Amino acid sequence: MNAELNRPAQEDVNTALWSAGESFRGSLGSHEHKKYLLSFFFFKYLGDALGSQFTNGIIIPDKCSFDFIRQHKNHAELGNLINKALEKIAEDNVSLKEIFAGVDFNSDKLGVQKERNRRLRKLIADFSKKQLDFRSFLAYDKKIISRAFTYLLERFAANAGKKGGDGYTPDEVSILMARLMKPQAGDSICDPAFGSGSLLARLAERVPLKQGSITPDCTIYGQEIDKNNWDIARMNIVINGITSFTLENADTIRKPALVENGELMKFNIVISNPPFSYEDFNTKEAAKDTYHRFCRGMPPQAKGNYAFILHALETAAPENGKVGMVVPHGVLFRLGTEKQIRESLILDNLLEAVIGLPANLFFGTGISAAVLIFNKGKQTSDVLFIDAGKEVENGKKQNKMRQPHIDRIVDAYESFLAGGGSMEKYSHRASASEIEQNEFNLSISRYVNTAEKKKKTDIYAIQRRMEELEKELNRAKAEMNRYLKELDY
Repeated sequence: MNAELNRPAQEDVNTALWSAGESFRGSLGSHEHKKYLLSFFFFKYLGDALGSQFTNGIIIPDKCSFDFIRQHKNHAELGNLINKALEKIAEDNVSLKEIFAGVDFNSDKLGVQKERNRRLRKLIADFSKKQLDFRSFLAYDKKIISRAFTYLLERFAANAGKKGGDGYTPDEVSILMARLMKPQAGDSICDPAFGSGSLLARLAERVPLKQGSITPDCTIYGQEIDKNNWDIARMNIVINGITSFTLENADTIRKPALVENGELMKFNIVISNPPFSYEDFNTKEAAKDTYHRFCRGMPPQAKGNYAFILHALETAAPENGKVGMVVPHGVLFRLGTEKQIRESLILDNLLEAVIGLPANLFFGTGISAAVLIFNKGKQTSDVLFIDAGKEVENGKKQNKMRQPHIDRIVDAYESFLAGGGSMEKYSHRASASEIEQNEFNLSISRYVNTAEKKKKTDIYAIQRRMEELEKELNRAKAEMNRYLKELDY
Protein backbone atom coordinates (compact mmCIF):
# COMPACT_ATOMS: atom_id res chain seq x y z
CA MET A 1 0.00 0.00 0.00
CA ASN A 2 2.83 2.40 0.91
CA ALA A 3 4.56 1.59 -2.38
CA GLU A 4 1.40 2.52 -4.28
CA LEU A 5 1.12 5.81 -2.42
CA ASN A 6 4.71 6.68 -3.32
CA ARG A 7 4.27 6.00 -7.02
CA PRO A 8 4.20 9.07 -9.26
CA ALA A 9 0.77 9.95 -10.64
CA GLN A 10 0.19 10.52 -14.35
CA GLU A 11 0.17 14.28 -13.82
CA ASP A 12 3.56 14.10 -12.06
CA VAL A 13 5.05 12.18 -14.98
CA ASN A 14 3.60 14.59 -17.55
CA THR A 15 4.90 17.62 -15.66
CA ALA A 16 8.37 16.10 -15.28
CA LEU A 17 8.54 15.37 -19.02
CA TRP A 18 7.51 18.85 -20.07
CA SER A 19 9.99 20.33 -17.61
CA ALA A 20 12.75 18.15 -19.07
CA GLY A 21 12.19 19.95 -22.36
CA GLU A 22 13.44 23.18 -20.77
CA SER A 23 16.92 22.10 -21.87
CA PHE A 24 15.95 22.88 -25.48
CA ARG A 25 13.79 25.95 -25.08
CA GLY A 26 15.31 29.10 -26.43
CA SER A 27 17.76 27.19 -28.61
CA LEU A 28 15.46 25.19 -30.89
CA GLY A 29 12.33 26.03 -32.84
CA SER A 30 9.10 24.33 -31.72
CA HIS A 31 9.29 21.67 -34.46
CA GLU A 32 12.89 20.75 -33.57
CA HIS A 33 12.15 20.93 -29.85
CA LYS A 34 9.41 18.34 -30.34
CA LYS A 35 11.66 15.90 -32.24
CA TYR A 36 14.57 16.26 -29.79
CA LEU A 37 12.47 15.74 -26.65
CA LEU A 38 10.47 12.82 -28.04
CA SER A 39 13.67 11.20 -29.32
CA PHE A 40 15.34 11.41 -25.92
CA PHE A 41 12.14 10.11 -24.28
CA PHE A 42 12.25 7.13 -26.65
CA PHE A 43 15.97 6.59 -26.03
CA LYS A 44 15.34 6.48 -22.26
CA TYR A 45 12.35 4.15 -22.72
CA LEU A 46 14.35 1.65 -24.82
CA GLY A 47 17.03 1.45 -22.14
CA ASP A 48 14.53 1.00 -19.32
CA ALA A 49 12.54 -1.64 -21.25
CA LEU A 50 15.63 -3.54 -22.39
CA GLY A 51 15.12 -7.30 -22.37
CA SER A 52 11.35 -7.13 -21.78
CA GLN A 53 8.54 -8.21 -24.12
CA PHE A 54 7.70 -4.55 -24.61
CA THR A 55 10.61 -3.91 -26.96
CA ASN A 56 10.03 -6.96 -29.21
CA GLY A 57 13.68 -7.90 -29.44
CA ILE A 58 14.97 -4.39 -30.09
CA ILE A 59 18.71 -4.44 -29.56
CA ILE A 60 20.55 -1.84 -27.49
CA PRO A 61 24.23 -2.18 -28.46
CA ASP A 62 27.00 -1.99 -25.88
CA LYS A 63 27.72 1.54 -24.64
CA CYS A 64 24.48 2.83 -26.19
CA SER A 65 22.04 2.81 -23.27
CA PHE A 66 20.77 5.76 -21.27
CA ASP A 67 22.51 4.31 -18.20
CA PHE A 68 25.87 4.37 -20.02
CA ILE A 69 25.32 7.97 -21.10
CA ARG A 70 24.39 8.95 -17.54
CA GLN A 71 27.57 7.33 -16.21
CA HIS A 72 29.56 9.40 -18.71
CA LYS A 73 27.64 12.65 -18.37
CA ASN A 74 30.87 14.56 -17.71
CA HIS A 75 32.40 13.46 -21.00
CA ALA A 76 33.90 16.44 -22.85
CA GLU A 77 32.14 15.38 -26.08
CA LEU A 78 28.81 14.51 -24.47
CA GLY A 79 26.75 15.53 -27.52
CA ASN A 80 28.80 13.26 -29.79
CA LEU A 81 28.52 10.42 -27.29
CA ILE A 82 24.72 10.64 -27.38
CA ASN A 83 24.66 10.94 -31.18
CA LYS A 84 26.77 7.80 -31.61
CA ALA A 85 24.50 5.85 -29.27
CA LEU A 86 21.37 6.87 -31.18
CA GLU A 87 22.94 6.17 -34.57
CA LYS A 88 24.05 2.70 -33.49
CA ILE A 89 20.59 1.82 -32.12
CA ALA A 90 18.98 2.87 -35.42
CA GLU A 91 21.56 0.94 -37.46
CA ASP A 92 21.18 -2.30 -35.49
CA ASN A 93 17.36 -2.41 -35.59
CA VAL A 94 15.61 -2.59 -38.97
CA SER A 95 12.31 -1.31 -37.55
CA LEU A 96 14.09 1.80 -36.21
CA LYS A 97 15.93 2.70 -39.42
CA GLU A 98 16.85 6.42 -39.45
CA ILE A 99 14.45 7.04 -36.55
CA PHE A 100 16.74 9.63 -34.97
CA ALA A 101 17.64 11.37 -38.23
CA GLY A 102 17.53 15.14 -37.95
CA VAL A 103 18.41 15.08 -34.25
CA ASP A 104 21.92 16.32 -33.43
CA PHE A 105 22.81 16.60 -29.75
CA ASN A 106 26.16 18.07 -30.73
CA SER A 107 24.61 20.92 -32.70
CA ASP A 108 25.77 24.49 -32.21
CA LYS A 109 22.09 25.33 -31.81
CA LEU A 110 22.43 24.00 -28.27
CA GLY A 111 25.27 26.46 -27.66
CA VAL A 112 29.03 26.30 -27.61
CA GLN A 113 30.48 23.12 -26.12
CA LYS A 114 30.43 24.23 -22.48
CA GLU A 115 26.85 25.52 -22.69
CA ARG A 116 25.78 22.50 -24.74
CA ASN A 117 27.20 20.08 -22.19
CA ARG A 118 25.43 21.96 -19.40
CA ARG A 119 22.10 21.64 -21.23
CA LEU A 120 22.64 17.93 -21.89
CA ARG A 121 23.64 17.17 -18.30
CA LYS A 122 20.44 18.88 -17.14
CA LEU A 123 18.45 16.79 -19.64
CA ILE A 124 20.07 13.60 -18.32
CA ALA A 125 19.39 14.66 -14.72
CA ASP A 126 15.74 15.37 -15.51
CA PHE A 127 15.25 11.95 -17.11
CA SER A 128 16.94 10.32 -14.11
CA LYS A 129 14.21 11.53 -11.74
CA LYS A 130 11.87 9.09 -10.05
CA GLN A 131 8.94 10.43 -12.08
CA LEU A 132 10.64 9.24 -15.27
CA ASP A 133 11.81 5.83 -14.04
CA PHE A 134 10.06 3.87 -16.80
CA ARG A 135 11.27 0.53 -15.38
CA SER A 136 8.94 0.91 -12.42
CA PHE A 137 5.96 1.76 -14.65
CA LEU A 138 6.55 -1.33 -16.81
CA ALA A 139 6.07 -3.41 -13.68
CA TYR A 140 2.64 -2.09 -12.67
CA ASP A 141 1.09 0.28 -15.23
CA LYS A 142 2.75 0.61 -18.61
CA LYS A 143 -0.01 2.90 -19.88
CA ILE A 144 1.46 5.73 -17.82
CA ILE A 145 4.32 5.83 -20.34
CA SER A 146 2.17 5.77 -23.48
CA ARG A 147 -0.21 8.36 -22.01
CA ALA A 148 2.78 10.59 -21.23
CA PHE A 149 3.91 10.33 -24.86
CA THR A 150 0.39 11.30 -25.97
CA TYR A 151 0.46 14.21 -23.53
CA LEU A 152 3.63 15.55 -25.15
CA LEU A 153 2.16 15.19 -28.63
CA GLU A 154 -0.90 17.16 -27.53
CA ARG A 155 1.14 19.90 -25.84
CA PHE A 156 3.27 20.39 -28.93
CA ALA A 157 0.17 20.41 -31.15
CA ALA A 158 -1.49 23.01 -28.94
CA ASN A 159 1.56 25.28 -29.12
CA ALA A 160 2.11 24.96 -32.86
CA GLY A 161 -0.58 27.38 -34.07
CA LYS A 162 -2.06 26.73 -37.52
CA LYS A 163 0.34 23.83 -38.08
CA GLY A 164 -0.69 22.18 -34.82
CA GLY A 165 -3.08 19.74 -36.42
CA ASP A 166 -0.51 18.36 -38.87
CA GLY A 167 -0.06 14.72 -38.01
CA TYR A 168 -1.94 14.73 -34.70
CA THR A 169 -5.46 13.49 -34.04
CA PRO A 170 -6.93 14.67 -30.70
CA ASP A 171 -6.96 11.76 -28.29
CA GLU A 172 -10.72 11.84 -27.73
CA VAL A 173 -11.30 11.51 -31.50
CA SER A 174 -8.89 8.55 -31.60
CA ILE A 175 -10.75 6.92 -28.70
CA LEU A 176 -14.10 7.50 -30.41
CA MET A 177 -12.94 5.98 -33.69
CA ALA A 178 -11.38 3.00 -31.92
CA ARG A 179 -14.71 2.25 -30.24
CA LEU A 180 -16.68 2.69 -33.46
CA MET A 181 -14.40 0.44 -35.51
CA LYS A 182 -14.52 -2.46 -32.99
CA PRO A 183 -11.17 -4.12 -33.75
CA GLN A 184 -10.98 -7.86 -33.06
CA ALA A 185 -8.18 -10.28 -32.23
CA GLY A 186 -6.20 -11.15 -35.35
CA ASP A 187 -7.22 -8.03 -37.26
CA SER A 188 -4.94 -6.23 -39.66
CA ILE A 189 -5.28 -2.47 -39.15
CA CYS A 190 -3.99 0.21 -41.52
CA ASP A 191 -3.74 4.00 -41.52
CA PRO A 192 -2.68 5.36 -44.95
CA ALA A 193 -1.79 8.79 -43.47
CA PHE A 194 -0.87 7.89 -39.91
CA GLY A 195 0.79 11.13 -38.76
CA SER A 196 1.98 10.55 -35.19
CA GLY A 197 0.40 7.09 -35.09
CA SER A 198 -2.17 7.99 -32.43
CA LEU A 199 -5.14 6.41 -34.22
CA LEU A 200 -3.29 3.15 -34.76
CA ALA A 201 -2.17 3.06 -31.13
CA ARG A 202 -5.70 3.62 -29.82
CA LEU A 203 -7.19 0.90 -32.03
CA ALA A 204 -4.51 -1.59 -31.01
CA GLU A 205 -5.24 -0.77 -27.37
CA ARG A 206 -8.76 -2.21 -27.77
CA VAL A 207 -7.58 -5.52 -29.23
CA PRO A 208 -7.24 -8.51 -26.85
CA LEU A 209 -3.69 -9.55 -26.01
CA LYS A 210 -1.98 -12.41 -27.75
CA GLN A 211 -2.20 -15.63 -25.80
CA GLY A 212 0.61 -15.77 -23.25
CA SER A 213 1.80 -12.31 -24.26
CA ILE A 214 1.49 -8.70 -23.19
CA THR A 215 1.08 -7.30 -26.69
CA PRO A 216 -2.18 -6.81 -28.68
CA ASP A 217 -3.17 -9.58 -31.09
CA CYS A 218 -3.22 -7.47 -34.25
CA THR A 219 -0.93 -6.40 -37.05
CA ILE A 220 -0.39 -2.70 -37.68
CA TYR A 221 0.29 -1.18 -41.10
CA GLY A 222 0.52 2.35 -42.37
CA GLN A 223 2.07 4.91 -44.64
CA GLU A 224 3.08 8.52 -44.01
CA ILE A 225 4.66 11.10 -46.30
CA ASP A 226 6.30 13.25 -43.61
CA LYS A 227 9.65 11.91 -42.36
CA ASN A 228 9.41 13.40 -38.86
CA ASN A 229 5.90 12.01 -38.41
CA TRP A 230 7.14 8.59 -39.58
CA ASP A 231 9.83 8.65 -36.91
CA ILE A 232 7.52 9.84 -34.12
CA ALA A 233 4.83 7.31 -35.05
CA ARG A 234 7.28 4.42 -34.80
CA MET A 235 8.30 5.63 -31.36
CA ASN A 236 4.62 5.86 -30.41
CA ILE A 237 3.84 2.35 -31.65
CA VAL A 238 6.81 0.77 -29.81
CA ILE A 239 6.00 2.62 -26.58
CA ASN A 240 2.42 1.30 -26.84
CA GLY A 241 3.77 -2.25 -26.79
CA ILE A 242 2.83 -3.08 -30.38
CA THR A 243 5.31 -5.63 -31.67
CA SER A 244 3.93 -6.46 -35.11
CA PHE A 245 3.94 -3.43 -37.39
CA THR A 246 4.96 -2.22 -40.85
CA LEU A 247 5.07 1.55 -41.21
CA GLU A 248 6.29 3.03 -44.48
CA ASN A 249 7.55 6.52 -45.33
CA ALA A 250 6.11 7.40 -48.76
CA ASP A 251 3.28 9.24 -50.55
CA THR A 252 0.16 7.07 -50.24
CA ILE A 253 -1.64 8.57 -53.23
CA ARG A 254 1.30 8.82 -55.64
CA LYS A 255 3.25 5.75 -54.54
CA PRO A 256 1.44 3.20 -52.36
CA ALA A 257 4.06 1.20 -50.47
CA LEU A 258 1.83 -1.50 -48.97
CA VAL A 259 1.69 -3.76 -52.01
CA GLU A 260 1.82 -7.55 -52.46
CA ASN A 261 2.28 -9.30 -55.80
CA GLY A 262 1.54 -6.08 -57.66
CA GLU A 263 -1.76 -5.54 -55.81
CA LEU A 264 -2.73 -3.26 -52.93
CA MET A 265 -2.70 -5.12 -49.62
CA LYS A 266 -6.09 -5.66 -47.96
CA PHE A 267 -6.89 -4.96 -44.31
CA ASN A 268 -9.72 -5.71 -41.89
CA ILE A 269 -9.81 -2.08 -40.73
CA VAL A 270 -8.60 1.09 -42.44
CA ILE A 271 -8.74 4.29 -40.40
CA SER A 272 -7.28 7.72 -41.01
CA ASN A 273 -7.36 11.44 -40.34
CA PRO A 274 -5.77 12.60 -43.63
CA PRO A 275 -4.93 16.28 -44.30
CA PHE A 276 -8.11 18.38 -44.41
CA SER A 277 -6.77 20.40 -47.32
CA TYR A 278 -5.01 17.92 -49.55
CA GLU A 279 -3.96 20.30 -52.30
CA ASP A 280 -1.30 18.09 -53.88
CA PHE A 281 -3.77 15.85 -55.67
CA ASN A 282 -2.95 15.75 -59.37
CA THR A 283 -5.72 14.49 -61.65
CA LYS A 284 -3.38 13.78 -64.59
CA GLU A 285 -1.20 11.53 -62.45
CA ALA A 286 -4.23 9.88 -60.85
CA ALA A 287 -5.73 9.08 -64.27
CA LYS A 288 -2.78 6.71 -64.81
CA ASP A 289 -3.24 4.95 -61.44
CA THR A 290 -2.30 1.30 -61.93
CA TYR A 291 -4.43 0.24 -58.95
CA HIS A 292 -7.68 1.69 -60.39
CA ARG A 293 -8.54 3.48 -57.16
CA PHE A 294 -10.42 6.31 -58.84
CA CYS A 295 -12.84 4.39 -61.06
CA ARG A 296 -15.80 5.73 -59.05
CA GLY A 297 -14.86 9.27 -60.05
CA MET A 298 -11.84 11.53 -60.14
CA PRO A 299 -11.48 13.81 -57.10
CA PRO A 300 -11.05 17.44 -58.20
CA GLN A 301 -7.61 18.98 -58.61
CA ALA A 302 -6.34 20.53 -55.35
CA LYS A 303 -9.26 19.03 -53.34
CA GLY A 304 -8.12 15.47 -52.88
CA ASN A 305 -10.08 14.44 -49.77
CA TYR A 306 -11.82 11.68 -51.72
CA ALA A 307 -8.46 10.39 -52.94
CA PHE A 308 -7.78 9.08 -49.43
CA ILE A 309 -11.34 7.76 -49.03
CA LEU A 310 -11.15 5.84 -52.31
CA HIS A 311 -7.69 4.52 -51.46
CA ALA A 312 -8.96 3.31 -48.08
CA LEU A 313 -11.94 1.55 -49.65
CA GLU A 314 -9.73 -0.18 -52.19
CA THR A 315 -7.51 -1.49 -49.38
CA ALA A 316 -10.34 -2.68 -47.12
CA ALA A 317 -10.94 -6.44 -47.13
CA PRO A 318 -13.58 -7.26 -49.78
CA GLU A 319 -15.95 -9.30 -47.58
CA ASN A 320 -16.13 -7.39 -44.31
CA GLY A 321 -13.52 -4.61 -44.36
CA LYS A 322 -14.38 -1.44 -42.45
CA VAL A 323 -13.17 2.11 -43.08
CA GLY A 324 -13.29 5.08 -40.70
CA MET A 325 -12.23 8.51 -42.01
CA VAL A 326 -12.11 11.98 -40.47
CA VAL A 327 -13.11 14.51 -43.15
CA PRO A 328 -14.05 18.20 -43.52
CA HIS A 329 -17.77 18.82 -44.03
CA GLY A 330 -17.27 19.91 -47.65
CA VAL A 331 -16.84 16.24 -48.54
CA LEU A 332 -20.52 15.73 -47.65
CA PHE A 333 -22.07 18.17 -50.10
CA ARG A 334 -19.67 19.50 -52.77
CA LEU A 335 -20.87 19.02 -56.33
CA GLY A 336 -19.11 17.87 -59.50
CA THR A 337 -17.17 14.61 -59.42
CA GLU A 338 -17.42 14.48 -55.62
CA LYS A 339 -21.19 14.12 -55.95
CA GLN A 340 -20.61 11.37 -58.51
CA ILE A 341 -18.36 9.54 -56.02
CA ARG A 342 -20.93 9.89 -53.20
CA GLU A 343 -23.64 8.51 -55.46
CA SER A 344 -21.50 5.48 -56.32
CA LEU A 345 -20.73 4.80 -52.65
CA ILE A 346 -24.41 4.98 -51.68
CA LEU A 347 -25.65 2.85 -54.58
CA ASP A 348 -23.01 0.21 -53.78
CA ASN A 349 -24.20 0.28 -50.14
CA LEU A 350 -20.80 1.02 -48.63
CA LEU A 351 -21.56 4.03 -46.41
CA GLU A 352 -22.75 3.08 -42.92
CA ALA A 353 -22.62 6.28 -40.85
CA VAL A 354 -22.00 10.03 -41.02
CA ILE A 355 -21.12 11.59 -37.66
CA GLY A 356 -20.76 15.34 -37.24
CA LEU A 357 -18.22 16.31 -34.58
CA PRO A 358 -18.12 19.53 -32.51
CA ALA A 359 -16.20 22.57 -33.75
CA ASN A 360 -12.74 23.51 -32.49
CA LEU A 361 -11.66 19.98 -31.55
CA PHE A 362 -8.70 19.84 -33.92
CA PHE A 363 -5.50 21.78 -33.38
CA GLY A 364 -4.72 24.44 -35.95
CA THR A 365 -8.31 24.85 -37.16
CA GLY A 366 -11.60 25.84 -35.61
CA ILE A 367 -13.75 24.12 -38.22
CA SER A 368 -15.83 21.10 -37.34
CA ALA A 369 -15.20 17.75 -38.98
CA ALA A 370 -17.16 14.59 -39.59
CA VAL A 371 -16.42 10.89 -39.29
CA LEU A 372 -17.46 8.64 -42.18
CA ILE A 373 -17.81 4.91 -41.55
CA PHE A 374 -17.88 2.50 -44.47
CA ASN A 375 -18.57 -1.21 -44.12
CA LYS A 376 -18.24 -3.80 -46.88
CA GLY A 377 -20.21 -6.23 -44.75
CA LYS A 378 -23.24 -4.00 -44.06
CA GLN A 379 -26.43 -5.76 -42.93
CA THR A 380 -28.78 -2.98 -44.08
CA SER A 381 -29.04 -0.42 -46.87
CA ASP A 382 -29.79 2.36 -44.35
CA VAL A 383 -27.28 5.01 -43.26
CA LEU A 384 -26.99 6.54 -39.80
CA PHE A 385 -26.62 10.32 -39.42
CA ILE A 386 -25.54 11.76 -36.06
CA ASP A 387 -25.29 15.44 -35.16
CA ALA A 388 -22.87 15.41 -32.23
CA GLY A 389 -22.00 19.09 -32.59
CA LYS A 390 -23.14 19.81 -29.03
CA GLU A 391 -21.36 16.83 -27.47
CA VAL A 392 -18.53 18.96 -26.18
CA GLU A 393 -16.98 20.71 -23.22
CA ASN A 394 -16.06 24.21 -24.33
CA GLY A 395 -12.55 25.39 -23.53
CA LYS A 396 -10.76 28.73 -23.85
CA LYS A 397 -8.60 27.65 -26.78
CA GLN A 398 -9.66 24.11 -27.56
CA ASN A 399 -12.88 22.20 -27.06
CA LYS A 400 -12.92 18.68 -25.62
CA MET A 401 -15.14 15.65 -25.94
CA ARG A 402 -15.45 13.82 -22.63
CA GLN A 403 -16.45 10.22 -22.03
CA PRO A 404 -20.23 10.90 -21.75
CA HIS A 405 -20.10 12.64 -25.16
CA ILE A 406 -18.25 9.71 -26.71
CA ASP A 407 -20.59 7.22 -25.00
CA ARG A 408 -23.65 8.89 -26.53
CA ILE A 409 -22.24 8.68 -30.06
CA VAL A 410 -21.24 5.04 -29.61
CA ASP A 411 -24.63 4.18 -28.09
CA ALA A 412 -26.44 5.67 -31.10
CA TYR A 413 -24.20 3.69 -33.47
CA GLU A 414 -24.78 0.48 -31.49
CA SER A 415 -28.52 1.13 -31.62
CA PHE A 416 -28.29 1.56 -35.41
CA LEU A 417 -26.50 -1.78 -35.77
CA ALA A 418 -29.30 -3.36 -33.74
CA GLY A 419 -32.00 -1.94 -36.03
CA GLY A 420 -32.68 1.44 -34.38
CA GLY A 421 -30.59 4.57 -34.28
CA SER A 422 -33.05 7.47 -34.60
CA MET A 423 -33.14 9.93 -31.69
CA GLU A 424 -34.99 13.24 -31.82
CA LYS A 425 -32.67 16.19 -32.60
CA TYR A 426 -29.62 13.92 -32.45
CA SER A 427 -29.60 11.06 -34.95
CA HIS A 428 -31.57 9.67 -37.87
CA ARG A 429 -31.66 6.36 -39.67
CA ALA A 430 -32.01 7.29 -43.34
CA SER A 431 -32.99 4.95 -46.14
CA ALA A 432 -31.04 4.86 -49.39
CA SER A 433 -34.08 6.27 -51.20
CA GLU A 434 -34.22 9.21 -48.77
CA ILE A 435 -30.57 10.00 -49.54
CA GLU A 436 -31.29 9.69 -53.25
CA GLN A 437 -34.19 12.14 -52.88
CA ASN A 438 -31.66 14.55 -51.33
CA GLU A 439 -29.56 14.12 -54.49
CA PHE A 440 -26.86 12.27 -52.53
CA ASN A 441 -26.16 15.32 -50.40
CA LEU A 442 -24.92 13.99 -47.05
CA SER A 443 -25.17 17.23 -45.07
CA ILE A 444 -26.27 16.13 -41.63
CA SER A 445 -28.76 18.99 -41.26
CA ARG A 446 -30.81 17.47 -44.09
CA TYR A 447 -31.45 14.39 -41.98
CA VAL A 448 -31.24 15.55 -38.36
CA ASN A 449 -33.31 18.57 -37.38
CA THR A 450 -31.81 20.12 -34.24
CA ALA A 451 -33.87 23.33 -34.34
CA GLU A 452 -35.96 24.04 -31.25
CA LYS A 453 -39.69 24.12 -31.94
CA LYS A 454 -41.12 27.58 -31.56
CA LYS A 455 -43.89 27.85 -29.06
CA LYS A 456 -47.23 28.88 -30.54
CA THR A 457 -48.07 32.46 -29.70
CA ASP A 458 -51.47 32.91 -27.97
CA ILE A 459 -52.52 36.33 -29.26
CA TYR A 460 -55.71 36.41 -27.13
CA ALA A 461 -53.76 35.65 -23.93
CA ILE A 462 -51.35 38.46 -24.72
CA GLN A 463 -54.24 40.84 -25.35
CA ARG A 464 -55.90 39.88 -22.05
CA ARG A 465 -52.62 40.44 -20.21
CA MET A 466 -52.19 43.85 -21.83
CA GLU A 467 -55.69 44.82 -20.69
CA GLU A 468 -54.88 43.66 -17.13
CA LEU A 469 -51.66 45.68 -17.11
CA GLU A 470 -53.51 48.74 -18.38
CA LYS A 471 -56.07 48.44 -15.55
CA GLU A 472 -53.23 48.09 -12.99
CA LEU A 473 -51.56 51.17 -14.44
CA ASN A 474 -54.79 53.18 -14.21
CA ARG A 475 -55.28 52.13 -10.56
CA ALA A 476 -51.71 53.14 -9.76
CA LYS A 477 -52.24 56.55 -11.43
CA ALA A 478 -55.47 57.14 -9.48
CA GLU A 479 -53.80 56.28 -6.18
CA MET A 480 -50.83 58.53 -7.00
CA ASN A 481 -53.23 61.44 -7.81
CA ARG A 482 -54.97 60.90 -4.46
CA TYR A 483 -51.67 61.15 -2.56
CA LEU A 484 -50.68 64.26 -4.47
CA LYS A 485 -54.06 65.86 -3.68
CA GLU A 486 -53.62 65.14 0.02
CA LEU A 487 -50.22 66.81 -0.10
CA ASP A 488 -51.74 69.85 -1.90
CA TYR A 489 -49.68 69.25 -5.06
